[in-house]
Amino acid sequence: MSLALAALVGLLGCVRSNGTEPPPDGWANTGPTVVEQVVDRPEKQLLSVRQGPWQTWVEVPAVGAQVGDYVLLGKGSARQDVEIPEIGQRAGQVVDIAHVQVVDEATARRTVSANAPKDAVSVATVYAELDQRADKEIVVYGSVVKATSAVGSIWVHVQDGTGDAAAGTHDLTIQTQQSVTAGQRVAFRGMLRKDVDLGFGYHYDALVEDAALVE
Repeated sequence: MSLALAALVGLLGCVRSNGTEPPPDGWANTGPTVVEQVVDRPEKQLLSVRQGPWQTWVEVPAVGAQVGDYVLLGKGSARQDVEIPEIGQRAGQVVDIAHVQVVDEATARRTVSANAPKDAVSVATVYAELDQRADKEIVVYGSVVKATSAVGSIWVHVQDGTGDAAAGTHDLTIQTQQSVTAGQRVAFRGMLRKDVDLGFGYHYDALVEDAALVE
């Protein structure tokens, strides 16, 4: 197996309404991933997918994927030298993946795993050092758990596995103009504000304002 293909297998790991929820650590796609062949099975689908020049087979929950669809995929584990009796072929590998969604091309291109910038601050650190960091520009990195459009902005909730859920220090809200998708791993740069009251019951101990995605 080539190093590039091995990397694809390691990263693979999806939007019609019957798709599964995003995995907790975000979608694993490193580029737009398109379906090239479909084998339907009871409650499962076997898909031949292509990501750039790299192709592999994945077995996922049945979400009605069709040839030409774009899919978002979670991480998975690979089986080697797998027979596919439905088409009379053997696959060099099949990656078993529990999380999949079918999406449009624009979402597939937007939802690509971001790398954590070197200057990114963890969510837990934002809350722990809020007094020192307030009113300064910061970079945060994590998975989108919710994104809502309201009052002219998009309000994105980001988590990275740090912080204390009981204390509410595990989730950071980002105010931005850029669209993101639940499960997408993102890096945002913006101005950190402390003790922000927007009225109508919306109060934030910490809020990153006017944020932009870090490419």
